[in-house]
Amino acid sequence: MAKKRKRRSRKNKTKSSDSIKSWIRKGVNTVAGPVAFWNQLSEKDYEVLNATPEYRSADYITKAKIALNIVTGSMTGRVIFGDQYNPSPNGNPRINPAGVVNKWTPVWIAGKIYGKVGKSMKLPEYRAINKIANKIAFGSVIGGFFDPPSAKGRISTYAVSPSVTTQNRAQTTRSFANFQRNLGYDPSTMGALR
Repeated sequence: MAKKRKRRSRKNKTKSSDSIKSWIRKGVNTVAGPVAFWNQLSEKDYEVLNATPEYRSADYITKAKIALNIVTGSMTGRVIFGDQYNPSPNGNPRINPAGVVNKWTPVWIAGKIYGKVGKSMKLPEYRAINKIANKIAFGSVIGGFFDPPSAKGRISTYAVSPSVTTQNRAQTTRSFANFQRNLGYDPSTMGALR
């Protein structure tokens, strides 16, 4: 009877380790696509938002409203909460075909390669990695398609204080003046070079 108990306990130990492994695999498989989508879609918006004290001091409800506006405004051009940040102030969805190739592309390509090579070489977890790579590819491609081309020049009416706008304008004026100075442009000669 003692031998049977040992066998059962061994089976239980292997089952518990397999269940933890499958639980982790299932969790990663579930969140991989949405994380890639959200990160790619909202990264440039949060660059703008995190520069403002209004967003940093906002409560969680306001931040949740802004997050919903980022998703709906980016994909449809319309926002749910009009008094919050608007990622697409002109009312059009943000469409960026060049955003399809983004920072997540090497991750899912490496996963697909591992899945293909792993199948032929019988590498561990090749099916799970291939499945996760598919989800990352789908999430990042959709998120990248609605991602703005760059964060520069995209300033909404909300979440930007006048001081930030003034600072941006002053920085642009300074950089333009430096550019002209470096060209050797002399305004007194009406465009002649020195």
